[in-house]
This record gives sequence, C-alpha cells and structure tokens, in this order.
Amino acid sequence: MQEGDPMNAGTPGVPDAVVRAYLARLAAELEGCDAALRHDALLDAEAHLAAAVRAGTAPDQAIAEYGDAADIARAYRDAAEAPRAWRDVPARGEDSPTPAAPPSAASAGAGAPRRGLRRIPVIGIWFDPHAWGALAYFGAVGFVLSVAYFVWSIALGALSLGLMPIVVGLPLFVLLLGSARALCLFEGKVVEFFLGVRMPRRVQPVAGVEEVGFWQRIWCWLRDVRSWMSLGYLLGNFLVSVVTFALTVVLTTLGIAFLAMPVLWALGIPVARADAAEDLNVWIMGHQVVPDADGAVFLPGAAVAPSIAIGIVTLTATLWMVRGLGWVYGHVVQAIQVARPRPTVPPRAYR
Repeated sequence: MQEGDPMNAGTPGVPDAVVRAYLARLAAELEGCDAALRHDALLDAEAHLAAAVRAGTAPDQAIAEYGDAADIARAYRDAAEAPRAWRDVPARGEDSPTPAAPPSAASAGAGAPRRGLRRIPVIGIWFDPHAWGALAYFGAVGFVLSVAYFVWSIALGALSLGLMPIVVGLPLFVLLLGSARALCLFEGKVVEFFLGVRMPRRVQPVAGVEEVGFWQRIWCWLRDVRSWMSLGYLLGNFLVSVVTFALTVVLTTLGIAFLAMPVLWALGIPVARADAAEDLNVWIMGHQVVPDADGAVFLPGAAVAPSIAIGIVTLTATLWMVRGLGWVYGHVVQAIQVARPRPTVPPRAYR
C-alpha cells in the first residue's frame, strides 16, 4: 500500500466522493515531494475537511475555503521544513478549523539550512552536522537503543505467547504491537535529530478504533500493518545495528589512531613498547624501526605525512559511510511512519 493514498485513507467523516477526488488531486500535486511532507499535507487536508463537513459545511464549499490543490501543494513545497499549521476557531457554535496563512517562500528560506563548506567535494562531509550525528548514532546511540528495543520486544513477546492459552496473552501481544509503534515513533524523533531525515509531524491513528468495543479494538490493532512493520523493525534492527556499530567503531578508531601517531611523534611519546631484551624489528608503514634501550618504539619521521593522509582518508570514508547508512535508516523509519493501511472493518462483537 502506497503512503498517501487518499482513496483508502479511511478518515472518519469524509465519505464524500468530491472530497476523495480532491485528496487524489492533492496527492498528485505532491508527487515527488518528501514522503513525510506528503503524508502531513494529506492528513492536514483530511482532518480539515472532515471537521468542516461534520460542522455542516458542504464538501464543495469546504474545499473552496481550504484552497486549490495546486496552491496547497505549492505552499508545502515552498516551506518544506515548516509544515502548514492549522488552528481551530469557533464557527456556528462548533469547532471548525480555519487554515492559517501558508508560510511564505521568504520565511521558508530563512529557516533553510545553510550548506556553506558542505559544498566542497568529498571533504565537505567534515562540515556536515548530520554526518557527525550519524557517527554518534551508529557508534553509540543507535546501538544502545536497538539493544533496548530488542530486549523489550523479545521479553514481552515471549510472555504474551506463553500466556496465550489463557487469553491473557492476547492483550499482552496487542500491548507489544502498540509499544512497538510507540517506540518506532520515538525512534523517528531520534533519527530525525541525528540523521537529518524528516519525519511526519502528524500521526495517523489506527483505523476503525473509534467508538468500538475492547475486542474490536484489538482486532484493529492486529490488522494494522504499521504495527507489524514497527515490530519487525525493532527485531531486525538489532542484528543490523551490531554490524553497523562494529564497522563504525573499528573504522573510527583506526582513523583516529593514524591521526594520533603524528601527534605522539611531535610530543616525543612512543607509539608502542617492546621487550628490550628481545631482538625485535618493528615495521611501521613500510619503515623498519628498532626499539631503543628502554623498548620504546617511535614513529619514524618519514611516516608522519602518510599517517596523517591515511587517517584523514579513513575518517572521511567513515563519515561518508555513516551518512549513507543514515539516509537508508532514516527512510526506512520514515516509510513505516507514513504507511497508510487500508481501512479495516472490525468483526462484530459485544462492546
């Protein structure tokens, strides 16, 4: 199911074909935009039009007051980092949302990130804050969170499956799915902060849970594909995080070590020590080094420049690697959050 499919949005209170056609036009106008931005724009439109229709406004009039689909899409594209906000004002004795003025292109440009030194080919990655954020994420934060997510999911999953024969396990399993969605939303905020991939500002609720009984609500949670996608992410992310953590730590440590050796050479500090009693020959970057009488091994002067070059190349490659991984990770989390399942009708049950 593609995100942003207005024909299957399942928004309560918007059954009119005219409204669905408008949402389809808006989705078409937003084609090619960031998935999270498109998701927010469609949910904004659905919520606004649904409230207007519930307040007694004719669908055609509500659409006319909301704005032409092309104009709305243009406003979102012009302010990609500042989604259009809506405010509620009293109308006809009921709450009826009125659109605030869309952000201008000038105000959007004022908040746009400045690229500056990041435009420099290859080494511009050193000036990209999201590259360093990705390094921190994959080298520490993401790994710790993935372990916590995995332990929680396995523990609660095992408990719910064990108690399934006595019915108690089913609500616990639904709790697992609900917590998986909540953790994925939290992970989205973490990913957006560290990796710079935009997450949706609006969260689409589980379809069909309004004014239904307890068991029907459970059915809706079980049928919501986003719950299963979130759980799959929390479980599968652990193994991937182990690999990315190991790669990030090893490459970062290696790059720092190569950059640190010239500093030790300048300070007269040995890079290693050997047993002075043994006749050892140490090779450092193609240069044979003999330990002194105390067993201290110093970096040869001829190896200083190669050491700096290797360190810079290694760290630059590491930053590009984690930045690319961050792009992939961020869009995986984004895809889970903007997924829009088909509306499900819960089975008939006593409330």
